[in-house]
Amino acid sequence: EVIDANSTPVRAFKTNSLGQFASATPLLNGTYKVYFEDPQKQHEFEIIEITLDGEIFNPIEVVSIDAREKLRRELFSKAAGVA
Repeated sequence: EVIDANSTPVRAFKTNSLGQFASATPLLNGTYKVYFEDPQKQHEFEIIEITLDGEIFNPIEVVSIDAREKLRRELFSKAAGVA
């Protein structure tokens, strides 16, 4: 789901089997937040903020935060804090 700066939903997408989605209708210039949800609740996703300025927006890659990714972040953030 894409939310504008006023917290108004402006687009909702469903991904294909590869997790891809696209919009043929452009959004107005501005800043948006993109929310992702796994209906099976196996993965979490961070909210992504994008700013559009009239140019073609390049594809973005979103990586889920599963249990293994949470552990990796925890381990590496602790290791970074020790150095």
